[in-house]
Amino acid sequence: MSKDRKMASEILNSIGGASNIKNLTHCMTRLRFVLKDESKANDEVVTNIDGVMGLRKQGGQYQVIVGNNVAATYAELMKLGVSGGAKSSEPVEKKKLTFKQVGINILDAIIGTMSPLIPAIIGGSMIKLLAMILNMTGVLSLESSTYNILNTIGDAPFFFLPMLVAVSAARKFNSNVFLALAVAGVMVHPVFMDIMLKASEGKDATFVFVPVMSVKYTYTIIPAIVMTWLLKYIEDFADRITPVVMKNFLKPMLILLIAAPIAIIAVGPIGILIGTGLSQIVFWVHDQLGFLAVAIVGALWPLLVMTGMHRVFTPTIVQTIAETGQEGMVMPSEIGANLSLGGVSLAVAFKTKNSELRQTALAAASSAIIAGITEPALYGVAIRLKRPMIASVITGFITGAVAGLAGLASHSMAAPGLFTSVQFIDKDDPMSIVWVIVVMALSIIISFILTLVIGFEDIPESEDEILDLGNNTDNILVAAPVEGRIKPINSVEDDVFSREVIGRSIAIEPTGNTIYAPVTGVVTSLFPTKHAIGITGDNGIEVLIHVGIDTVKLNGEPFTSNIAQGDRVTTGQVIGTFDLKKIIEMGYDPTTILVVTNSDDYSTINSFAKEEVVANTSILGAIK
Repeated sequence: MSKDRKMASEILNSIGGASNIKNLTHCMTRLRFVLKDESKANDEVVTNIDGVMGLRKQGGQYQVIVGNNVAATYAELMKLGVSGGAKSSEPVEKKKLTFKQVGINILDAIIGTMSPLIPAIIGGSMIKLLAMILNMTGVLSLESSTYNILNTIGDAPFFFLPMLVAVSAARKFNSNVFLALAVAGVMVHPVFMDIMLKASEGKDATFVFVPVMSVKYTYTIIPAIVMTWLLKYIEDFADRITPVVMKNFLKPMLILLIAAPIAIIAVGPIGILIGTGLSQIVFWVHDQLGFLAVAIVGALWPLLVMTGMHRVFTPTIVQTIAETGQEGMVMPSEIGANLSLGGVSLAVAFKTKNSELRQTALAAASSAIIAGITEPALYGVAIRLKRPMIASVITGFITGAVAGLAGLASHSMAAPGLFTSVQFIDKDDPMSIVWVIVVMALSIIISFILTLVIGFEDIPESEDEILDLGNNTDNILVAAPVEGRIKPINSVEDDVFSREVIGRSIAIEPTGNTIYAPVTGVVTSLFPTKHAIGITGDNGIEVLIHVGIDTVKLNGEPFTSNIAQGDRVTTGQVIGTFDLKKIIEMGYDPTTILVVTNSDDYSTINSFAKEEVVANTSILGAIK
């Protein structure tokens, strides 16, 4: 089984299976689920899946962060029977409508609609930038057909943005995709656009005696989102009033006859006013605070990404670029924010003694610095180690201020990184290239130095490193209770163990028949069925050994015990045996679980990267 298929399968099992999914989309780094029953999802198991970098729940979405490999994981989920944007035949429990819920729903609608469109918007932006650079360098003239075709290719996602938004919003709201596309198509139809142009020159524009406001819909977002949301209700209304024998042709005709006029007479103009208002708020904040606005957003950006709120800025960025040709507050702030996460990751890779963490940090740094994709660095390094996040926030503020003072502005909305930095080049200001380089260099250097100065608590890689950290009372090793192969805890067919409800756990598929003491201490509990043993170590750690799943039902038949409650044992001592073959023949899973039942007493409990284990093999390390 491939790594992508394995992760997809584990995620699916941990959130209640395909039947618990109403909708699935993905953005650059996140799988965005809408679940029927969120209580069926096991947050702890999800976050412990190999490859999952974090989990966020917001606006009705269950967001699983998997980094740059999100598209491959999404594809595997589709193969496993998940339907992206699928309609649910089951009734959805309605939440009480409050001002807070309305706000959450609006944000969810914007974020859920815009996230799938980001690749098209970024692709178009970068092609327009390519055309601009080719013109600036004299390779192509403004009159050449190659330049104009290239520019048209880049401009297409923006020109037809209402149609792209309609498709994405239809999937979000469970409206008919093609009817939504048809309504949005009216807004950018050449004849309608010509009518709007003439209306702007004072000529009459009406529909059945109702005046139609002159509006330009290309490059807009809000009208298509609102109209597609309304379309769902129009569809339901048309379905109710059309006779069964005429539904096939009368229903879609009625939907278009109702929806299109509403779109061009009411929803469209109101949506344009809302979008313009949002842009004006951004302009006002920038005008009032100047470079400080860029600095503040730069400091807050990693926190916004953590909550998914950064996507709220997408409509205003797109509309601002459409209106003015550039955006000078949000996008410049991202330069320092993105590259600072690359800088802290480089510092962690430089300082850590953990080879696995070093590899993670180097990969995260490359992603952030080269491509501007920061989630691997944010979740795999900064949040995980805590203090590097402080270095990133401080750096984002400083470099945001520099970018603001330099007057940098973006002509695109690609995530700022080394390869996408060309979006900040102003053909009328040659110094813009210098300032972009300065801000990027400062971001990496300052964050790197701050991370080394502030420091971070390194993650031990082996039992030797655990012991090197201090005395054995504060830093503890736990050995394997049986011989066998380590297996993922979330694969155990017992919710109590797979969810680690009673403490940090590790699962072993046994290959032998002997039970060994994992720590030196006192036997504090011995079940009458002999399948479960509790030991409290001399160093204070409390462990539970549980041989087999549901083997309590065997009434102790395959088990023998060499100890009694209250006995002292030493690490590696034989404390019992079991008949592995008999347990399997009787239809039971022999997987043995080791649980640290007082896990809350320790700041960190690490499992060591080992596959085969025997007596005295350290499998867990606990740090107070």
